[in-house]
Amino acid sequence: MMATSYDALAPHFAAYARSRAPYCDAVDRVILSRLRGRSGALLDVGSGDGGRAVRLAKAAFMTRLVLSDPSQRMVAQCRQPQVSEVWCTAAEELPAGPASFDVVTCLWNVLGVVDGTERRIVALKRMGALLAPNGRMFVDVHNRYNVRTSGPFLVWARIIRDRLWSSEVNGSVAFTWSVAGERIPSRGYLFTAGEMRRLFTLSGLRVIN
Repeated sequence: MMATSYDALAPHFAAYARSRAPYCDAVDRVILSRLRGRSGALLDVGSGDGGRAVRLAKAAFMTRLVLSDPSQRMVAQCRQPQVSEVWCTAAEELPAGPASFDVVTCLWNVLGVVDGTERRIVALKRMGALLAPNGRMFVDVHNRYNVRTSGPFLVWARIIRDRLWSSEVNGSVAFTWSVAGERIPSRGYLFTAGEMRRLFTLSGLRVIN
């Protein structure tokens, strides 16, 4: 994970997250609808400043919340009374156990800033290993073929490229955060549904919804 970019974003993260609230809130509503009747421990991987995970854990009546992020500046903001533990680590470097979490979340394309297929598989395996029996993992990634965010012409170009020259680099994108008068360069990966199915299969995870 590119901790340097996220270190630079950290002072502005709360404001940036508010600007994306409609998207994040919609994802959180889906998660909450699938957590009815569940409680216990929640691990949020790539938590940023932790604000979103704190709200999600409260709404889901979680009794324990652990946050994980590789950015030291983000982690410094995660230390809140509602948070049981904070880990400064990348998704692919999560501890091997124990399997004690009822819910693991990896949202807002955090998996897309893990570099390369093999590392993404490791990250998913590490997250899966931390799930308690019958635990649930929620993974939210950005769609390479999202017409609303990319426009029809770019999406069609991506589809054609994927069909003619299938390659892992096809989903790689560079972008710039413009926030509080600053321009912060970063990069990530946009996924297809087929790629996500393959990642889940290779990680030994079972998709239930």
